Amino acid sequence: MSFNVKIKKTGKVVSMPAAILSTITSSLLFSCEVNAQSLAKIDETMLVTANRVEELRASSLSANQVITADDIERLQAKNLSEVLDQVAGMSVASQGGPGQASFVFTRGSNSSQTLLLIDGVRIHSASLGLADFSQVAPQQIDRIEIIKGPRSSLWGSDAIGGVIHIFTKRFSHGSGNVGASIGNHGYLQGYGGVGFGTDKHNISLSVNNENSEGFNVYHTDTSNPYDINEGDADGFERFNLAVVAQSYLNDDLRMEFIGRLQNGNNEYDASYPEQPCWDDPSQTCPSFYANEQDSENSHIKLASIYQTSAITSDLSLAIVDNSATTYGNGTNRVDGDKIETRRQQVAFINDFRIADGVRVNLGVDWYNEEVSTNQDQDPWVEGFQQWSNKSRNVSAAFLQGRQQINDLILEGAIRYDYVEKVGENTTYNLSLGYQFTPGLLVSLNRGTGFKAPGFNDLYWPGSGNPDLQPEQARSDELLVRYLFSRGKLELSAYDSEFENLIAWAPGEFGLWQPSNVNEAKIKGAEATFELQVGPTSNRLAVAYIDAKDVQSNKDLVRRPSLTANYMLGYDWRDYSFTLITNYRDKSLDSGMINLPSFTTFDLGMQYALNQALSFNVKLNNVFDRQYQTVSQYEADGINGYAGVMYEF
Repeated sequence: MSFNVKIKKTGKVVSMPAAILSTITSSLLFSCEVNAQSLAKIDETMLVTANRVEELRASSLSANQVITADDIERLQAKNLSEVLDQVAGMSVASQGGPGQASFVFTRGSNSSQTLLLIDGVRIHSASLGLADFSQVAPQQIDRIEIIKGPRSSLWGSDAIGGVIHIFTKRFSHGSGNVGASIGNHGYLQGYGGVGFGTDKHNISLSVNNENSEGFNVYHTDTSNPYDINEGDADGFERFNLAVVAQSYLNDDLRMEFIGRLQNGNNEYDASYPEQPCWDDPSQTCPSFYANEQDSENSHIKLASIYQTSAITSDLSLAIVDNSATTYGNGTNRVDGDKIETRRQQVAFINDFRIADGVRVNLGVDWYNEEVSTNQDQDPWVEGFQQWSNKSRNVSAAFLQGRQQINDLILEGAIRYDYVEKVGENTTYNLSLGYQFTPGLLVSLNRGTGFKAPGFNDLYWPGSGNPDLQPEQARSDELLVRYLFSRGKLELSAYDSEFENLIAWAPGEFGLWQPSNVNEAKIKGAEATFELQVGPTSNRLAVAYIDAKDVQSNKDLVRRPSLTANYMLGYDWRDYSFTLITNYRDKSLDSGMINLPSFTTFDLGMQYALNQALSFNVKLNNVFDRQYQTVSQYEADGINGYAGVMYEF
């Protein structure tokens, strides 16, 4: 995205109708001419996620997107899913509104096949194999780097569809912000951040607290006594704390500490209340499952970075703790089911700049994963004694290189992973690029990826399958990136194959369990176009995906064939206006249920009273469109927020 949205009081007078007319006219005329002046304005944004080293985003051979804090501010996003849904090739399926479970699909891959990193730390749950996107507060994000396509050759397991890398916001000494928002369904939010120290030794603190009464997200008529719809509002609470500290010991060596904590609670309709018994409807059977969850997620990271003109060495240690307690329907929190996971990880990355246009990156990763629960007995499985295996180690080493010969760019990476009790995996990426002009880059890419099965799939009592193999993928891509003085155009087309996909299937003795039974083929194309004309910003993201199950030739669930997002931003005097349009094609959901296509419109406005104080309002789903991205889970109708922020 390329919307610079810090609205400062300038006093500049612009004729609004004339400006809009001029802008719309100009926006329709896309000039492909590149002159010397435009080349000087080519994107100088840096990217670190594609190859785990810092490089110019404009010269990266991978399909990528960088979303800044200013972009998020203009979106007025309340959760990470709102931000990711604007990216070409990414679609989000949500079980209702904010605070509810969301699933991110990148280029048609499964929601568990996109790796989520926060400050370089792997966040996925070891038990479920999924990332909790609700644990991140948008107000604490400095930027998001998104790499699309397999990246297991750099990052290992889970990086099949792509990588989402979030960087925590930092404040310089004496700077910071404080803000508050209110909205529909009793929504309240307060947040703030501040920086201390000097250029060499500094620390940033930021907090966020929000809660909402919510609405009834499960959409049925409740006529079936066994329906899970409880008919109540499903609210949420979330608290976030982030600490970032940095100290330069000398010109070449610095130490970093990053700590994050998230506490939350969310209510949901995924339980059976007291109901007539199956075998005797005249009797009442007790409720099953829970309808409320408390979560606590935290991680700390300590890193030492040594950097000279010839080498950068980064040694980091991190600990990630995740905890979820489910209860409700007569079960209090103390007696609820609690599952905890811990990941301890070490990374040592060395970037060697050997000569002009030649660099080599050598790294090793190691992490240990553990799972535990407070329950020694599962109500569905007599004699439940927790997982049959509760710990494993993962070791990996990778080599990545890049060489530029005049306008020809060559890249390659290879990685070896050993997942304890699962096996070995070797993955690679190969890229060939050509810089036709300073603004035009074309690349061909091939990559492979894998996802190791999680503890639940492998070892859950009564259904786990310890013989599971990792899911595998291979993808080929053609990428065209054109940068010009007022924007950019990025086009990509890809062809992917997936094997050993894990799905539930009957085993040898008729017991249903996770098995490597599915295969998929996915083809797609994406286009992202950004254009800045005077006070107007335009961004269009379009993606087409053909995702099929090989055996049945049916569409993969929750993958719409066509998605399109358009954002129009206009700055006038001290006001900033935003129009967001989202289109989502029909899709298939579990149980062969067809979800209709839909289009939504959002409107936002920001007003800068002065250099420090600003106000904002946003109206979502302005035409009150009813739609679902997960069957039976209704999205919110027309809703709005209003807020104020003070920056210093």
